[in-house]
Amino acid sequence: MKKLAILIFAALAVTACNNDKQTSSEGHDSDKHSKSENPKTKELMDLHDAIMPKMGEIMTSRKLLENLVNDLDSLYKVNPTADLKMQKQNVLDVIDQLKVADKSMMDWMHQYKSDTLKSLDAGQQDAYIADQRSRMENVKDQTLNAISSSKETLKNVNK
Repeated sequence: MKKLAILIFAALAVTACNNDKQTSSEGHDSDKHSKSENPKTKELMDLHDAIMPKMGEIMTSRKLLENLVNDLDSLYKVNPTADLKMQKQNVLDVIDQLKVADKSMMDWMHQYKSDTLKSLDAGQQDAYIADQRSRMENVKDQTLNAISSSKETLKNVNK
């Protein structure tokens, strides 16, 4: 049941910010931010749009790693070794990285409001966009690092 919930969540996360140019209530329409907003806002949304597809990879990696934890648990029951215990902890640490990266993206999407810009003067708009870009850069770094760690972990375990 837990696996089904994770898959459903992954599907929702991926479709939440697809690139098919549909307007969402937050103003994440790709055409809109390329035509009517300032270039800095477009850069911010382009960064978001480049990272969002990675959320599917995060969920896939997480599922593979969770299955690996189950396998390691089974092996540990048969032959409890320090090596298996350490491998399991390493995998759990990477799963936590993936969770943090996913949560960071979801948190950013929930707190970013493009309509906030309308109530700000030009200087405040620039500051808001710069802050949001910095947050999205952090999401990008977390996402890419978590995916890299998960790939490395899966590669090492499959040796």
